[in-house]
Amino acid sequence: MISFENVSKFILSDISFCIPEGIIVGVIGRSGSGKTTLLNLVCGLLACEKGNVRTFFQEPVKRRRQIASDISFFSSAQPPFREDNTILDEFQRLCFVYRLDKNKFWEEYEQLAERLCFKEYEEKEIRQLSFGQRRRAELATVLLDHARLILLDEPTVGIDESGKRIFRKQLQKKKERGTTILIASENMTEIEKSCDRVILLDEGRLLYYGSQERLMRQYAPVNEMEIVFHGRLPDMEDLPLIRYSIDHDKLKFKYDENVISTLEIINHVSAQTTVAGMDVISPKLEDVILMRKEEAGT
Repeated sequence: MISFENVSKFILSDISFCIPEGIIVGVIGRSGSGKTTLLNLVCGLLACEKGNVRTFFQEPVKRRRQIASDISFFSSAQPPFREDNTILDEFQRLCFVYRLDKNKFWEEYEQLAERLCFKEYEEKEIRQLSFGQRRRAELATVLLDHARLILLDEPTVGIDESGKRIFRKQLQKKKERGTTILIASENMTEIEKSCDRVILLDEGRLLYYGSQERLMRQYAPVNEMEIVFHGRLPDMEDLPLIRYSIDHDKLKFKYDENVISTLEIINHVSAQTTVAGMDVISPKLEDVILMRKEEAGT
């Protein structure tokens, strides 16, 4: 679907990766790391200075007109709506630009307007809407069915938690239909909740590309868990734990997921006593990223 082979442009240097169809990838890194440049290369808005970029197995700059109808690109820095138009005006324009079937388009529009909760103000001028109202309608533009590839640059800035949950749910539905989605963001919570894989950039270098699970296991595999039990005290001596402690009816563990899984510990305890509750504390994605940057810098 998307491939970079030794690509360099602006700050990006010698970047290589391949993204298959039908997954959600988070492009992460601090401001100025090259996230927006990478998205612009994918859709053909920029040409690389070195290496090769392929989108749908084609050169995106040379074939930009041909692939444009299969791509939806949203950037919070470049809002797609004109101030003096209504939401309905803007979607009518999109229907014309993409030459979509009108009946199917407006059926889909009605569903998105309902789900993202902007139906009630669709006839107001954009300038009269709050930032959050406007952003909900803007995000609906990238969820139309024509796109095989969705590119999002900080999409949920200004959206409340309810709106973020709805948007994540819609992205998952798109993924299930085979759409590939790239999300460039500094919001690690959103990336962690939405994405199958992450691309980690730092000062134009590719520090990591792969699943979140592998990133966690490789760089921060240590978890902590607390289990509340009722009944006899379970024997924990044979388990390969980093450490454990007992406080009345609570067991506290520190363990390496590469050595023993959370499920194995739970099964071991529940086989000997009654488990009344549990809490697992895993490293946060942003902590792991910080650790990976520090390792790369040494």
